[in-house]
Amino acid sequence: MPNPGLHLAIEIDGDGAHPAAWRRASHAPDRLLTPHHIRSTATIVENSGFTLATVDDDLLPPGDRPQPVGRIGAVERAAFIAASTTTLGIVPTVSTTYAEPFHVSSQLASIDHVSVGRAGWLVGLSTAREAARAWGRSLVEDSAREARDSTRAVRDLWDSWEDDAVIRDVATSRYLDRDRLHYIDFVG
Repeated sequence: MPNPGLHLAIEIDGDGAHPAAWRRASHAPDRLLTPHHIRSTATIVENSGFTLATVDDDLLPPGDRPQPVGRIGAVERAAFIAASTTTLGIVPTVSTTYAEPFHVSSQLASIDHVSVGRAGWLVGLSTAREAARAWGRSLVEDSAREARDSTRAVRDLWDSWEDDAVIRDVATSRYLDRDRLHYIDFVG
């Protein structure tokens, strides 16, 4: 019987951390990014007793390593895993350096909704000049400060709606109770 106080986490990206791990995989490299492979891996992890699984992400390919460099975004994989599992916590890495806090907050809230409260967030940083170019933005010099500011803004956005703000009152044609919404005025 598993220890209820013991929590185990695992990263479930690719075929392993070693640069040549894909060569030892029991599947062809083109199967790595299929829904079947992602679901199968998540199911094995969930059935093995892990508490949560992280899925990594980066805007840039993993580098000059001799391995397949394709990747599906962590948010998309986390949403798929959330819908494919029932007890596994899902924690995607989402960079805050260039992504807008509104988009990060709504994406993670959607995963949390789909997973019925099993979602988490590993705050990532994008420090490479190539990442700034890919976003069409100038380089953020202090990505740690940007991460603190973005994380604060995301949390404020999550707290800007009270739990019972959505009322869906068909008789009065009201969807929201405006008194239960709290606008944030974040400066960072």
